[in-house]
Amino acid sequence: MLTAGTSDEAILRNEADLTRQVGIPKGRVSSALAVGEERGVFTRQARPVNPRTGESEIVWQLSPLFTDVHRKFADFAEASSRLCRDVAEAASIRPPMDSRRNVDFNLQIAKTIFGKWSVDILALLYSKRAAGFQEIQRALSRISGRVLSLKLGQMERLGLLRRDVLGTKPPRVQYSLTSKGLRTAMLGEPVFLYLRIAEGLLSSEDAENSARGP
Repeated sequence: MLTAGTSDEAILRNEADLTRQVGIPKGRVSSALAVGEERGVFTRQARPVNPRTGESEIVWQLSPLFTDVHRKFADFAEASSRLCRDVAEAASIRPPMDSRRNVDFNLQIAKTIFGKWSVDILALLYSKRAAGFQEIQRALSRISGRVLSLKLGQMERLGLLRRDVLGTKPPRVQYSLTSKGLRTAMLGEPVFLYLRIAEGLLSSEDAENSARGP
């Protein structure tokens, strides 16, 4: 997997540099670069090494398309930060004077909403829109019925999920995101998209499959 280090469009890197930087075998780096070039993610160019002999080396960088994507995410991050400051100012929201208390409060929110299985449930219902208890448990596979019931109850009390009893025979329970839950998932979507781009433009699986050949 190629890491965020490759995202600096101002720096050209050869395969040896990338291999040292990302800590994976050179063969996988070469395969990932080849797949990325085919997909338009990376571009190569020859950099002179010895002008007298005409010797050169191949160096790589992100394509203009992806450097533009990174700039857009940077602009989006700045706009999000300004939005938070503007909302806090308009609502006269001031962080606690005790910085530790502020950190603890934010961690409590993060652990409750983004704790183990909560994100999984949020992502599942965001993609499927609605699902029954058994369907959710099958999709998550490793979660027990007791833990799933507990998590669904917590998220329902937080106003993220809605529990509907369907008029079927026998009656079925179906879970879906509330408007608050949907908005939470939508706000998190650009974060995960950015991390996927910044930390793994190409997955290790793509590189390995390319290295194996047909």
